[in-house]
Amino acid sequence: MYSMKGPSMIQSNYPTAFPLKHQQKVLRLALGLAEFVSQPIPIAAAANELYKVAKSHGYSDEDFSAVIEALKSKFQHSENQ
Repeated sequence: MYSMKGPSMIQSNYPTAFPLKHQQKVLRLALGLAEFVSQPIPIAAAANELYKVAKSHGYSDEDFSAVIEALKSKFQHSENQ
């Protein structure tokens, strides 16, 4: 996956293969199922939060790999403090 998506992620170019909004929906469904069966999935919960941030920054229809933009903004915010 990294060799396929990595080069475009470095260039902040996200040609859509699977939209970010759909990936976040899958995460949300997984979290709901985990809740139903009382199974904690903290990594998926953290990933879901990053996808929500990326969606709020307008990357909903971009490829799911655009989630890296949420990380970039988080690190930029941290560096400015």
